[in-house]
This record gives sequence, C-alpha cells and structure tokens, in this order.
Amino acid sequence: MDHLIAPLPAPVALAEGAGNFKLANRLIDRLLAGPLQPGLKERLSFERERLERLRLAYPYDRRAAQKILRGRLKNFRNAELDAWIKAGYAAPRLIDGRERFMSSFASNIVFCDSRLKRRLKVQDTAGEESLGKAMARVDELLAGAPPARYRVRARVTLTLKKNPAGKVRCWLPFPRVGDQVSAARLLAASHEKYRLAPPGAEQRTIYFETRAKRFWAEFEYEISEWLPGGPKQGPVPAAAKRYLREEPPHIVFTPQVRALAKAIVGKEKDPYGKARRIYGWLTANLTYNFTLPYGVFENISERCLADLKGDCGFQALAFITLCRAAGVPAKWQSGWALRPGRAGYHDWAMFYAGRWRPADISFGTSRRRAGQEKRRWFYFGNLDGGRMVANSEMGAPLWPRKRHWRTDPTDNQSGEAETAAGNLYYDRMKTRLKLLSYERLG
Repeated sequence: MDHLIAPLPAPVALAEGAGNFKLANRLIDRLLAGPLQPGLKERLSFERERLERLRLAYPYDRRAAQKILRGRLKNFRNAELDAWIKAGYAAPRLIDGRERFMSSFASNIVFCDSRLKRRLKVQDTAGEESLGKAMARVDELLAGAPPARYRVRARVTLTLKKNPAGKVRCWLPFPRVGDQVSAARLLAASHEKYRLAPPGAEQRTIYFETRAKRFWAEFEYEISEWLPGGPKQGPVPAAAKRYLREEPPHIVFTPQVRALAKAIVGKEKDPYGKARRIYGWLTANLTYNFTLPYGVFENISERCLADLKGDCGFQALAFITLCRAAGVPAKWQSGWALRPGRAGYHDWAMFYAGRWRPADISFGTSRRRAGQEKRRWFYFGNLDGGRMVANSEMGAPLWPRKRHWRTDPTDNQSGEAETAAGNLYYDRMKTRLKLLSYERLG
C-alpha cells in the first residue's frame, strides 16, 4: 500500500475533486513524463487505476437511483432522495459532468434512518431469525456458559465473467491457524495443482495457476468462542510493540487522531481501560455504512473518523488507530462472519491488555443501535465462534506475491485473480461463499 502514501499534486487533486476525471488523467500523463520526486511515480501510476475504480463504484444516474428506491421502499417519492442527500444519507458525486450514485447507496440510506426498515418491500425475516439464534448464544455466554468449540465446513468459489486469455493466477482465502482457530484442512479443490500458504500466514490463501474460469476450495476448520479472561495488566511483550506504530496510509497519527484519542481516554492510564473507552466512544457515535472498495481510499481511519460512518473494516481501523495513538497495541483480524444459513465478509480488531483480546466494533455498533447494551459490551474483549479467520495483518503480501495491482490491497476475503496482462478487478469476477455445516463440538 506504499503507493498511496505520496500526496497527489494539487492540479490532479483539484480536477478529481471537481469530478473532471478526463482532465485528471491528462494531467497524470503529463506529470509521468517527469521529473518526479521519489514515490510519486507509483502514486500517479496507481491514480489512473484508482480513477477507473471510482468510476465503476458509481454505476447509477439519478433516474436509475430513483428506480432502485422505488423497488425497495413502499410509497417512495422522488423528492425524498433530495432530502436524504441534504441529510448526508446519500452522497452522489460528479464524474465528468454527470451525477452518479454508488452501488450501495440505497442500503446506506436505510442504515442512516432505521425507521425506513418498516418501509422495505422485502423484509429479511430469515436473516433476523438467524441473527436471533446467534445472539441467544451470546446471552448464554454473558450468563456464564463456558466457551464452546465448533467444526465448520465452508466453500469459496471465484468465477470469472469471461473466459480468460491465458493462465490465471488466483488466490482464495483459507482459514488461518492461530488465536481462536486450532486446526484447518483442505477437503477438496477445483484443481489438482495448488499451493497452500503456511498455517500461520498473515493472509492465508490457497493459490492456483492455470487456464480456467472457475476456482473453488472446500475446507474444514475448528474454532472456539473467544473469552480470553485473565489479567488485564502487564508488560507489553516485544512482539506486540510493533502494533504501537503508525502504518501509513491507513494508520496515521494525524493531529485530529491524537486530539481525539486524548479526549476519549482522558486521565485513564490502564491499557484495558483506554481501549474500553475508545470502543465505547466509537460504538456510541458510528453508523454502519457500506463503503467504496478499500483500494480507492487514501486513509481509511481518517475517513471513518471524519464521517463517523463506515463498514466493519473502517470501524476496526478507526479503533486500531485510536488505540495505538493512545499507547495501546492493536491490530487487525478478518475473514468472514458466519451463522446458520449465512456467510459474509467481515473485519474486526484485537488489542493487547495483559494478552491479546478481540474487539468487534461494528457488531458493537449494531447492538447499540438495537438498544442491546449487554450484547454491545460482549464484543469488547470477547468474540463469538461464528467466524472464518483468514487474515491477521492488514496489507500483508499474498503468497506467492501478486505481480499486478491488488483488487483489495488491505485484505483478502473474496479472493484475488490476475493474468499476465493485469489484475482482474471486481467487475470481471464474482465470489460466492457457502456455509456447508456448523457443528458444535463442546
């Protein structure tokens, strides 16, 4: 992610801000002719890719946006869209003179105004029932039930939308052994030849290299509910001290971050107490929103704290950044969130207080919005067993290394693919997750 560190020259940034992507590209071409300061060539080269990713992320004009809202909400009136834009619930942008809406704008409007859930034409009753069962288990743990262990079987499939020209290099997420995951094994794969990253790889994958349109892996792993307990104080081991540092571009101690961290923790000296205050402030003030693809952001934690909105990864990075700025080691963990009948991408965080402990900020935010305070605080220092952990580090390299730009330079939850000609972005592939079984072992 180092290619995002150098700031854009003012003419390019101004053209982009005005929505003049064509001009921005012309300016980039001129600047790339040189001379350039160190790091700027890589930044400008990626900026052309970033502009195209932004264009793809805003697929709808106003008429299409109104049609989508009309299909999702009862009694929708066109004037409501303008009201939601003025309220900050939707944020269209100009791209080369045309107003465009991001792909998830309609869902974000509902997230921002929960009263709109009653107007949805299709209610997710199955999802609510599944969530209810998961939360019932959280209640058992809150009541003192011992943590259980689960055997989970799942499949991930990546399908290209067009037949590839030549060999495809494909990396699919695979369960990482460590922390709450005690074992993982491959059950079946789409191709006989593959390379499986080491069990404790920071971003663990199964890798294929062949001429094909479809890649899949079926695996099984054992995971425990995570209730660390034990002493909450003690010296920070040397291995954890690296998680006190800045990691540009997304973990940076800007003046705003330093001031906010100081205001939140106040006179608290204990690392556990500091992390608890940060978690409490974030879950009280953040609103869940789908975001643009992570690869288009220059500083995710800064964006989350400025908007007080973001998805699970945004919220996790805001927590990690504030914790580190306050002197509490904190790091990344991610993969999928699972519950019977459901599997989806998910990110959360870990912090060090006597030992490593989990913190799921977006789960806490959602429980706060539902008025479920005990469940909200469960996700500070504890974690349910409905996870597939693939990544323990943000921005860690894939194995073997990718040759072209990554679709997601931060994480790997849905898989990456490329050919000799270049990266295969989201618009050229589709990933499907499937939970096959979820068995409690004890």
